[in-house]
Amino acid sequence: MIHLTELKSLMLAQGTHADRHPHLSAASGLVQVGQWLYVVADDELHIGQFLRDGHAHGRLHRCFEGELPLDAEERKAEKPDIEVLTLLPNFSAQTTLLALGSGSKKNRHRSTLITLDSHGNIHGKPLLLELEKFYGFLKDEIGKLNIEGAAVVDDSMYLFQRGNKKNKLNASIRLSLADFYKVLRAPDKKFAPHIHITPYNLGNIADVPLCFTDASALDSGDIVFTASAENTSDSYLDGQCMGSAIGVINRTGDLVLLEPIDKTVKLEGIEANASGNRVDILLVTDADDAARPAQLYSASMKRPG
Repeated sequence: MIHLTELKSLMLAQGTHADRHPHLSAASGLVQVGQWLYVVADDELHIGQFLRDGHAHGRLHRCFEGELPLDAEERKAEKPDIEVLTLLPNFSAQTTLLALGSGSKKNRHRSTLITLDSHGNIHGKPLLLELEKFYGFLKDEIGKLNIEGAAVVDDSMYLFQRGNKKNKLNASIRLSLADFYKVLRAPDKKFAPHIHITPYNLGNIADVPLCFTDASALDSGDIVFTASAENTSDSYLDGQCMGSAIGVINRTGDLVLLEPIDKTVKLEGIEANASGNRVDILLVTDADDAARPAQLYSASMKRPG
């Protein structure tokens, strides 16, 4: 079992609306760049920027235009459902973050490219992408979509499809990084890249299947991922979280580690880095409750080998 250490709540200097709590509540993706942590939340139009250390409140940067309703059900229907945040190596001359929608509904194809300066701060306005054609291609290949994580290993991009109690396909979708960059640079063009789909059975917690929620690649080519057991049969509807786990897929695609965590929280974002024989991990949670802030946790485990 992996022990989580709570570091802080993801509090904000200012929320998106006077009637919303000043925190991120539904963290869904995490990337560390230098001293900064960037966090996307699936019920926001912004990305959060937090210092890795200390308890200073974070700030929001707008990624998408418009405003989301305050009512929970209306907000759920209209949100872009950004579930993925990852760094894109060599995409441009500057460090680039990609925030991806889940693709689980027609309005969840929106994504954005975010450029960082040499200090790791957001530089300029994010570039909006409409990936309807790419998501349509993926849907034709695998059925109902719910993309929850991404990781780059060498010259390949891995996207992680999250299943549920009804749609049991829990899988990685691998395509070449070059082809993925073609999609991002010309999203309006119809393009059918070669993809390789690998299904995974991650077991269950209380008869609820563990399903992918995020991923982070190590320098070795191993991918460290989070998975949660959410008691729902739909990619749209939330359900009670029965628990979460952290696992490792090696560079040949084999599941080599899967360990439960010691808290009943829904892990939704991960950043992992290896140091010697140890893997140091940062994690963020989604409480499925706008009144409760997402939490930042740390963990460590022995490096598989």
